[in-house]
Amino acid sequence: MPAWRSELSESERRRSCSGPWVWAPTALRSTGSGPAADFWRATSAARGGPANRKQRVASGGRVYLPVALNLQGQSAVVVGAGEAAYFKACLLVDFGVATTVIAAPDFADPFDRRLQDMDDAGEIRLRRRSYAPSDLDGHRVAIIATGDRSVDYAVEADARGRGLLVNVVDDPAHCDFFASAYVKHGSISIAVNSGGASPGFTGALKDDVAQRYGPEIEDHLAHYLAWRRLVRERVDTFVERERLWRGLRADGLYDLLRAEGPEVAQSLVEARIEAWAASRKDSNAGS
Repeated sequence: MPAWRSELSESERRRSCSGPWVWAPTALRSTGSGPAADFWRATSAARGGPANRKQRVASGGRVYLPVALNLQGQSAVVVGAGEAAYFKACLLVDFGVATTVIAAPDFADPFDRRLQDMDDAGEIRLRRRSYAPSDLDGHRVAIIATGDRSVDYAVEADARGRGLLVNVVDDPAHCDFFASAYVKHGSISIAVNSGGASPGFTGALKDDVAQRYGPEIEDHLAHYLAWRRLVRERVDTFVERERLWRGLRADGLYDLLRAEGPEVAQSLVEARIEAWAASRKDSNAGS
């Protein structure tokens, strides 16, 4: 545990965790000095500080955290059919989630043929029968799109009773999460959502992102992974590494990579590391 954190009293820890923004000891957020204090003040300023965060929390009365959900070894169930169920199933399959679709046998829709094709290809398990609560057993996520709100809410209640994460399609007030519009290349995913406010707008933003970033971002990731290893080898602490990466972002490292290539970008990374090493040497000499 870092020294600056271990020296806190229990009351200070409680006070520091009471705010709506980032975890940081109160003393560090306000008048503290040193690398840890600089880090917390910088991250708070970059993200808009506590006042802006309170405003966002108050907007709509709901708070949605943009996260990447690990569903390895877990599965999802889609209850419904038609276009909504098809596209939700495609999303889940695209990210490697084992997916079962429960579709009413009397439901007829052009997208049902596509669901059947996915089942034939082994991408999903399609079950054409009426929904039963036991269909939820063993799953982690439930996406509900029956087209009948009374049925949707009944399935939602069953799912919540089993502890599943729930998405009732096109009903933000009944969603634990939203399926973001996204662009995916290999292990890189760029997702956009508006908290359910406007899927049309998020779709437009997604299209814009898709035009800007193509398959080449997989190569860009490989370079960043190599630079990350280099920084970890040469720079001692997490706080100092974060400061260095913020400097590289401010220097336009990614723009340089795209415009000039990896060799020129690498020279910037190395220059930043050398500057850090020199400043550390000067600091040690002064002390």
